[in-house]
Amino acid sequence: MKRILLLLIFISFHSIANFSGHWVKENDSQSLTLDLDEDGAHLVGKYCFITNDGNRIDCSEGNDRNINGIIKDNVGIVDFESTFGGIGQATISIKKNVLKYTITNPTPFVNANMSVPNVIF
Repeated sequence: MKRILLLLIFISFHSIANFSGHWVKENDSQSLTLDLDEDGAHLVGKYCFITNDGNRIDCSEGNDRNINGIIKDNVGIVDFESTFGGIGQATISIKKNVLKYTITNPTPFVNANMSVPNVIF
């Protein structure tokens, strides 16, 4: 019984996502860079999204943080502030050390005429 309990505790610790870090996804026409800091149930950071073959650039300046949110059930629920104006929403999850960024409200990107996929990574 003790072995089963220890195994369950070990598994639960390894199933908790750690969002802190520098995450990058690039392809031929776009790139997304995320710098995230997790503090308990809070998630903050900054993003830089370059799309349309470099014709649309949405990046925070310097150390300005443009991502703010919470972590609930191993999912980050965040607001992101676009340099084009407006606030959008996204969810962030990690599975097998791969971060998945899902845009749930792309309004700032739509208003800036940016071609953005709903799911990145």
